[in-house]
Amino acid sequence: MSAFQRLYRPPFIGLFAFIAVLLANPVAHSISILVKESLPHGYSGYVHIAIGLLGMIILIYGTRNDNEVRGTLTGFAAGLLIWLGWASYGFFYNQFDLGMSPVEIVEGQKRSAGLLYIQGSTGICVAALLFFVLNKDTKCNAFRWLQRKLRLNLGKPSSGEGRNFCRITFLETLFVTWFCYSVSLFMGDGRFLGFHHPVTYALVAFFAVWSLYLMWRLAKFNRVMAGIRYAIPTKAIFWIPFGEFLPKYGFYQDVWIRPLEYSVEMWGVFLIFLGLIGVTAFLPQRKQSKPPRATPDSDITQ
Repeated sequence: MSAFQRLYRPPFIGLFAFIAVLLANPVAHSISILVKESLPHGYSGYVHIAIGLLGMIILIYGTRNDNEVRGTLTGFAAGLLIWLGWASYGFFYNQFDLGMSPVEIVEGQKRSAGLLYIQGSTGICVAALLFFVLNKDTKCNAFRWLQRKLRLNLGKPSSGEGRNFCRITFLETLFVTWFCYSVSLFMGDGRFLGFHHPVTYALVAFFAVWSLYLMWRLAKFNRVMAGIRYAIPTKAIFWIPFGEFLPKYGFYQDVWIRPLEYSVEMWGVFLIFLGLIGVTAFLPQRKQSKPPRATPDSDITQ
């Protein structure tokens, strides 16, 4: 067995998928910071609009075919670009355009207006997610668990044939990013919990353990594109403790929000990200007629 064949088996397939998806976060943060700090405000707005348009073009292209590899990767790329270019910038537009200063939400803690807009949109996010919770064809483990616990008899799921992987992955990327971002904001908000509240410490530990458990499950995958889709929520949960809170607790520097200061490191992350995405795209795609119970596909939608 060649070295390549040894790598193309569990746990390496899930590891490739997880690291590739995880590195998208620091890359997206760095791009956003670079655009904001390197260009005048008016021009940065045009750049964000262009980024969103590129994501929309990729989304339209991806939804026009049912190829799992092309659909998964284009859906993931479209979700990242549309969140970065339109959704995230839309939340921060008024702050930038009106020159709004950070607001003191509690004594000693300030928060930018853009983050408050994201936090305020959580109700809309949850309301929209109810559509997927009540979807009998959902492949998301969390939604299926809720359906069982709430004893929701939604009827027999339809066949998974003909699923559009681009649309599935796009919606998963968008909603998982939105929801987990909101969770982090509420956890760190001193009006609710705050960074140093005992419950916050417990939640950080919970999300850390949960993400490691999901990574253990991901290590059992033998299909890389299913691994990519499962890695999207795994990465989002992992990012809450390891990307948001541990840097604020002083464990290490969040270099992704200082790309000009850590340019060499971020260029390295960017190149590794592109390399791993390329590896996942060109790995042979194993077909799997019936996914095992230990490694279900975690798509949010049908």
